[in-house]
Amino acid sequence: MGYSPGIITLKMFDIFLLTIYYFLIAFYMSAGLDYVMGKYDSKDDKNKPTWRLLIECILFTFFIMIAFYIARNLVERIPFPFEGLWGFKHERVKERGGDVVFIFLIFFYQDFFTKKLQFLYKRIIGDYKSVLENDTEKK
Repeated sequence: MGYSPGIITLKMFDIFLLTIYYFLIAFYMSAGLDYVMGKYDSKDDKNKPTWRLLIECILFTFFIMIAFYIARNLVERIPFPFEGLWGFKHERVKERGGDVVFIFLIFFYQDFFTKKLQFLYKRIIGDYKSVLENDTEKK
C-alpha cells in the first residue's frame, strides 16, 4: 500500500469505520453483560476461596475472548465501501483486528467484571502482604 494522500485518507476513513463498529459492539456487549450479571456484590465473593474467584475471572475473560472472536469475524465481513479506489485494500489495514478498542471498552464499561477483578486483586495482595508480614515477624 502506497503513501499517496488518497490512500492515507481512505485508510483513516477505514480506521474510523472500524472504530465505530468495535465501539458499538463492545459498548452494547458490556451493557448486556452487566444487565445479565446484575450489580456486583462483594458479599457473594467474600466466602469464596481465592482459587475459585481466580477461576471465575479466567472463565469470564475466556467468555469475553470468545465474544471478541465472534465480533472480529463479523466486522471483517463488513465490506469497505471504497475498496479498490486508488488501489486501496481493506484487508491490509492492521486495525481490522480491533483489539485495542474492543478490549479497552469492555474493561472500561464492564462494571461487574472490573469490580470482581478489583476484589480478587485486593484479596491476593492482602494475602501476599500477610505472608510477608508473618515472615518478618518470625525473624
